[in-house]
Amino acid sequence: MQKRSKAVVLIDLIEEIVGKEGLSNSSYQQFIQRNILEESNRAIALARLEEVPIIWVKVGFADDYHDIPTHSPMFHQAKERGALRLSSPNNHWIDGLMQDENDRYFIKKGVSIFTGNNLAQWLEISQIDTLILGGVSSLLAIQSSAREAHELGFRVYVVDELCAAKTLQLHEESMKALEGLAHVISISALKKLLER
Repeated sequence: MQKRSKAVVLIDLIEEIVGKEGLSNSSYQQFIQRNILEESNRAIALARLEEVPIIWVKVGFADDYHDIPTHSPMFHQAKERGALRLSSPNNHWIDGLMQDENDRYFIKKGVSIFTGNNLAQWLEISQIDTLILGGVSSLLAIQSSAREAHELGFRVYVVDELCAAKTLQLHEESMKALEGLAHVISISALKKLLER
């Protein structure tokens, strides 16, 4: 496995989802308790050291919500609350993330990182075949993205310490549910993986 064939993908670390005042922040308490911000920055530092690309993906919609999945109960509830609008300050990445202008940024129009964007094509052009996922929530964005990445032929890793759900139990069940589809690893194992 060549270093250039891997990428770290961080998902939905925005104020709306993991911020205290977010309108879709059911995972906020676990995000804080599990130190996801600090662990994410730790993973970013490890990736930069090995020159592994970092990809940021967040969900967001137009102010009139014409671009939400038509029959999605979850996103229609977000619309009713006025949540997940790209124009909202709550759609900004949370403060404190070690982002860089040379990182890649994508907007998704659904739960999976691949929905409504050209991420899959960019990964193919960039000859990346291994995705290392982290973000919120374990139950939705992580599971959905890992499953779709598996179906698209990517080698998939999920870093346990970079993920959170509404409860620790939901997070743990989500990690277990990915057996056979993704390798769930610790951040210490991530260091070894990135060095390969």
